[in-house]
Formats: sequence, C-alpha cells, structure tokens
Amino acid sequence: MKKIYIVITCFVGLLWGCNDEFMERYPLDQISDENFWRTEQDLELYCNNFYPTYIKGFGSGWGTSTVAPYGYNEAIAYGDVITDNGAPQSYSKVAADQYNGHVSGGSGSGGWNWSDMRELNYFLDNYQRGDIEPAVRNIYAGEILFFKAWDYFKKVKTFGDVPWLTHVVQTNSPELMAPRTPRAEVMDSVLHILDKAISYLPEKGTEKPDRLNKDVALHLKSRVCLYEGTYRKYHADLGLDGTEFLEEAAAAAEQLMSGTYSLYSTGDAENDYNDLFATYSYDGNPEAILWKEYSADLTMGVAFSRYYAQNLRHRHGATRSLVDEYLCEDGLPISVSPLFMGKDSIQREMMNRDPRLTQTIANFGTYNLQAGVQGANNAPKPNIPGLNGNKCPTGYRVAKWFLNDPADWDRVTNGMQAAMVFRYAEVLLNYAEAKYELGQLDQGILDETVNLIRARVDMPPLIMGNIPEDPIMDGNYATYCSYVPDPVLREIRRERRVELAYESFRWDDLMRWKAGRFLEIPVEGIKFVQEQFPSVVVDKDVFLSEEGYILPYFQTLPEGRQFDEGKQYLFPIPIEDLVLNPNLEQNPGWESD
Repeated sequence: MKKIYIVITCFVGLLWGCNDEFMERYPLDQISDENFWRTEQDLELYCNNFYPTYIKGFGSGWGTSTVAPYGYNEAIAYGDVITDNGAPQSYSKVAADQYNGHVSGGSGSGGWNWSDMRELNYFLDNYQRGDIEPAVRNIYAGEILFFKAWDYFKKVKTFGDVPWLTHVVQTNSPELMAPRTPRAEVMDSVLHILDKAISYLPEKGTEKPDRLNKDVALHLKSRVCLYEGTYRKYHADLGLDGTEFLEEAAAAAEQLMSGTYSLYSTGDAENDYNDLFATYSYDGNPEAILWKEYSADLTMGVAFSRYYAQNLRHRHGATRSLVDEYLCEDGLPISVSPLFMGKDSIQREMMNRDPRLTQTIANFGTYNLQAGVQGANNAPKPNIPGLNGNKCPTGYRVAKWFLNDPADWDRVTNGMQAAMVFRYAEVLLNYAEAKYELGQLDQGILDETVNLIRARVDMPPLIMGNIPEDPIMDGNYATYCSYVPDPVLREIRRERRVELAYESFRWDDLMRWKAGRFLEIPVEGIKFVQEQFPSVVVDKDVFLSEEGYILPYFQTLPEGRQFDEGKQYLFPIPIEDLVLNPNLEQNPGWESD
C-alpha cells in the first residue's frame, strides 16, 4: 500500500459549515448534502479526507504539529522522545510527571477531541442513502470503520473509559450529558467494528490503488488486541480478562503470517536494518504492509528529512538505558558477555554488539558526508553540548530514519523520504508475545518470529531452555516494576525494544506492561572522554555522573524523571469538559490538579 497522501482535505469543508468539536451544540442544518451520497465517487471522496488524518507518517509541512496530549512532533520517528528510549534537550513534562494540559487547555484539548469522530459517524449515518451496490459501498464503510477503531483505540489508551458514540451527536442527544462508557464495553465495540472492517475491505491486491485492504486492518487488529490483552493482565486492578484479546491478536497476526510478507533483507547484515528506514519508496518491499509516500510535487509536502537530519528536531538523543539493552554478538547481555568491551568510550561500547545498535545510533565516522556539502556538519555523530552545530544532549545521536541525501534536505517542505507505518516485523513480535501470554509459546514459534528478526542481522537465535541471565535487566524490573518477567518474556520484550526503537512504540509498551516507572531510570548519555572533546568544558557545557556519563538534565531536572503509578497510566480530561458535562468523572489522581 502506498501514496496514502491523497490530498482531499478541502472536501469536508464543502459539507461542513463549521469546525465542530465534541459537545458543541451545533445542529447539522449547515450541511448541504442534498445531492451527495448518490455515487461511489461521493463515498470515495468523503473517505479520502481521513487518510492523512490518521495515517500521519512524517506529517506535513514543517512538521511542527504535536501529538496531543503527549507533546512530541507528530512524525513517527519522534514518539520515543518521551520514553526511557529518548531524551530531548528540553525534558518532556509528560515523562517528568509535570503534565498540566487539562488545566491550561480548553474544551476538546489534550486528546479529548471528537470532531473527527463526528465526521466518521456522519458517514456511517448516511452512506447507505444512495442506490449503490452494497458490496461497493461496504468497502468505504470498511475504511471508515477502520479509522473509527483506530481513533477509539488511541482514546482508550489515553483516557481509559470514553463515550461510545454510534451516531452524530445532536443538540438534544442524551450522549451530551452521559457519563463515560466503561473501557470493557468500548473495547468490545472496537473489536466488533474492526472485524466488520476486515470483512468489508478487499483482499490485498484487489483494492483500488493506494487504498486500505484487509491486511492493513488485520495489522491494526493485532496491535490493538495485543495492547488490550496485556494491559488487562498487568493492570489486574481493572478486573478484566484479556484472554480473548490475546487470542484475537495471535489469530490476526497468524493470518498475516500465512500470506506473502517477509522481512526485508539483501543479506547485508551491517546495513539492511538502517536501509529499511532510509528510502524514497517501499514499492516491492515485502515487509511493508502500510507506508506513506511523499512527492516533491505536492503543495503540502514534508520537511522531515531536513529537520531530522540537519536541524535535529527536539534536539534529542537516545539514552544509555536503550543502548545497554542491545546484546553482544554472541547473544549475551553486556553484563555477562565476554565480548563486551566496556563503557570507557562510545567506540568501545559499540564493539561486538547487535548490528542494529550501530544502525540505530551513530558512532564517530559512521554517517559522514562529503565535506562542503550542505548540512555535512550536522550528519549524525556524537555532537554533545559545547560543540558547534546541532547538539545531541546524550551523545547517542539517532541514525535510524537518517536519509543520507542532502538533496532531500534542500527540498525543505517537499521532502520525498517515504514513511513506514505498518511493517511485518511488528506482526511477528505481536504474535510471539501474544502466544507467550497465552501459554502457547514453543521453539517453533520463536523460530518463525523472534529468530527470523535476529537472523536479518546475523544474531544468534533465542533458544527456549537456554535463555541467558541478565542481572541488570532483571534488577531494573525488580526495582521499578512490581514483577520480574520470565526470562523468555524478558527477551521477547528486549527484541521488541531494539527492533522497534524510534518507531513510537515504547510509550505504549511501558503503559500496557505496567512498567511506567522505567522512566525513573536515570537519564544518562555516553561516557565523556575529554580527549575526544577537547573544547567541551565539564560542569559548564556538560555535567557528569560519578561514572563519567553525561547527565543531560543535571541542571534542569536534578531530581530526575518521576512516574506516579496512581495516575500516569491515563491522562486527565480537560477541566472545561468536566464543567460542561458534570456526569464526566476525572481520571484517578488528577482530581486535585
């Protein structure tokens, strides 16, 4: 699937006379659609509007829009900056338990926005009005149901219980003053409409160019169901059984695994992983299930390549917490492997490691550009504070997603780098984890999931019954979580963190595993070596831990990041919305804020 950049954003404005927010008391009398809903083209045009709304990729224009309420720029590569994987120069208030958007924002802010849902329901209320063949119109209903399920999934992750809306809300609709619908009921409905979307959408290869198909919906289902199934298990206080969702996650993933997808590989273990994310097109790529294509000819292009490579949006760096989790080439953790060379410098600690480490994090000299080329001094490298150019606060400059082509940077807001949105590797990881949680994991499943992913980079396979110890990782679980996972599950989670780093998965994973306190692990960067940075002044440009690691928040957040387990697994509803509807109750822990 490609080219989901379809530009029809002005179309809905022809039907809607105002930009409605949820709970606004406006009737639909401003909608002029007397002659609409009559043809397939009408349905297609209406659906087109939702593609760029939900399939963001790298966003559009300058890419300055942020994802509410999380606060990171909407490009897929930036979601990890609020997690234990990343450290932006200005620390994330969400990660530091300082979020207060529900106080400063008005009604409909902080993710509690229902205008898109209203437009989705408007379609569902009207698409059967015309004399269109049911099999044809149901394809477009499948697209809308897919987007509605995705929207509700995001809202449940953010707020837990949310209103379930089946139709457009009118001024006299009881839903305006109703309490929130319980999470269990909402997620049952999400699963129902996902299944309906899958039944309506065409088989892969039979869909119209650049439109959704069954496989994309199956992928979303595997993601949604794994999240809900594991969230229910590890948040036992909900009193909800997640077994059905885990079974559905495994079944959806298994259906995709029986198809034509495979992991992208040319046999070049030292480059394939990085190359997967630095490309102009995923045409013919067997790993791509859903991707977004950009064209320099579009009036609403994207500045991702320029601002990711040259200007370093968020001024972010990876954390030592992430880097330490990469195994050594022998498949052993750094705490027990004889191949680990120590942490005396970034060069030494990157030796003999999982090849994905150097394809995700830049070492000295690994991503150089020709001298004199525009932006050459800002190619990924350990450019710490105190040096010229854009600063990486930890020294671990992220090279994943880096497209080594200054020509694309010079296109400014018409960048052409393609964005991977759904990829097959996630399906394999979803399947392995769901099967483990169901008590159905065996060596065969590991071999067709985790070990295929490891094989791409020539890493040793994971063998049940011979799982290596990792006292550091287990110690972190013991310190920051209420449980220490079984070694097999620990390694599946490690594989997920490493393989999906900087693809906006980590926050959701921490939340569903009830591992939010991992954010409290001290944020550290590279080992500072004065000889490598002779002009950098300690205690002025950089601040160091007792072990000599860079501490990016030594001055700005000396107490470190905090995570309040009593409230931070969910976000608050804006206060103004609580006033408008007194039957809404604030999420626990946020009542007095």
